Amino acid sequence: MSHRTFSYSLLRAYVRFWHNTIFYRQVEIKNFPSHLSPDAPLLIISNHQNTLMDALAIVLNVGKRQPYFLTRADLFKKDTVRKLLMSLKMLPVYRLRDGVDEMQQNDEIFQTCVTILSTGGTLAAFPEGNHGVQYHLRPFKKGLARIAFRAETEHDWKVNLQILPCGLYYSHCQKMGERLVLNFGEPFKVSDYRADYEQNQPRTLTQITRRMSDEIKALMLHIDDLPHHDTIKWLTDKESRKAGDMLTHILQKSEELSSLKTNEPEVYAQKIEEASAERKRLSSQGIEAEIAGQPQPSFIALLLKTLGMIGTLPIWLYGTINSGIAYGIPFLMTKKLKDPQFSSAFRIVLFALVTFPLIWLLQTGIVWAVTDFKTAAVYALLLAPTGYFAHRWARWWSETMQQWKLR
Repeated sequence: MSHRTFSYSLLRAYVRFWHNTIFYRQVEIKNFPSHLSPDAPLLIISNHQNTLMDALAIVLNVGKRQPYFLTRADLFKKDTVRKLLMSLKMLPVYRLRDGVDEMQQNDEIFQTCVTILSTGGTLAAFPEGNHGVQYHLRPFKKGLARIAFRAETEHDWKVNLQILPCGLYYSHCQKMGERLVLNFGEPFKVSDYRADYEQNQPRTLTQITRRMSDEIKALMLHIDDLPHHDTIKWLTDKESRKAGDMLTHILQKSEELSSLKTNEPEVYAQKIEEASAERKRLSSQGIEAEIAGQPQPSFIALLLKTLGMIGTLPIWLYGTINSGIAYGIPFLMTKKLKDPQFSSAFRIVLFALVTFPLIWLLQTGIVWAVTDFKTAAVYALLLAPTGYFAHRWARWWSETMQQWKLR
């Protein structure tokens, strides 16, 4: 049974360009086990913070694998949407809120998952069962553990299924131009739990589910002190521009704060209070934590940078005028979403499949109509690079102005 198709590979390559290059300013993939055969059965598990963007992050960045994804069933209500999602290898999972009768369909879905895994496919899912904007890992459901053991027991423990944990980190969940890190851990075999499972199934389900949670928690930014969540995130953001591995610095800072909270609670409380005051002061000036935390350029370097920005202002203006509509429409269309966390995913789809190809084609056609083919061809070739530059320029200018304020 083949789990990879050429048409899916083409679509994924196209969407990956928009996702990894245009939407995010940086996508970093850490420790992905490329030594595993793409035909080896694999269950990928991850924290769930950013709705469909979490699924896209994994689907687009796991090499040749084409994962099937377990997705909340309420997205499949409309037939057209259902067909689209199913064609993208998404499978609905029904929850209690969907109704008791609907939940009975999970047996069929779970059996489909078992078939996928037992035939060398890749399944990806979020054990938390729901998404949350905070950098905090919520309790895991046991459904994935049941699927994993069911795949092995129905095939006499010969599937050789492995579970691959992944921690996702976004510098900001909903903004464009942010950074994304996929931090993979070491895969482990379900068959290692065979003896325990055959002796006590409920206990082993709890055991492997706890391991899943512990593995992912070590790979992501997990903030336990939720009352001070925003201040702690701000403190870790200040570590993100230091030399070396961004996520490593962030996790180290988080671990330091957690240790301080446990061992020296009074010192921790004072540090949080001081950081909160500093955060409010800098935020009132429009200065982001990661800008405040990085080494500041000298006066001469900052002056040269500013002059360079001013010198490239015409390119920004050209790119903004010619790509502004294509960029702007998705933002306008997603402003009224009930759950704003879905906005990023909808924008990616609109960027890649609707606004940019259609509007750029329309604009090129207008230029061709009023000039000639050669001019239209040059115009068309300039749209993508100048539009991309305009988007990045805005971020660079913001950073430059913040650095001036810090002087």
